[in-house]
Amino acid sequence: MRTSPLLGSKAWFGPRRFGWGLGPVSVEGWAVTAIFVAVGAVIRRRRPDMQAAAKPVLATLAVVIAVVKGTTPGGRRAWRKFDAARRTTRD
Repeated sequence: MRTSPLLGSKAWFGPRRFGWGLGPVSVEGWAVTAIFVAVGAVIRRRRPDMQAAAKPVLATLAVVIAVVKGTTPGGRRAWRKFDAARRTTRD
């Protein structure tokens, strides 16, 4: 299991505690998530004609950022390994 991101040293996204996948684990990860939600809402509200073209672009960009700045996805077991690795690097 990869506990560090492909780019940089701080993981923005890590394995989810419940279910399978990646979720935000740092302030930067939460900020990126909030920005994507806000941009999607603005496009939906102000430019409904662009919505069909913007959705795949935003989704692809979000996945690329999560892969580059995240660890390997996983569930509860992967979260435990990630959390243990994160605690040892903080100490």
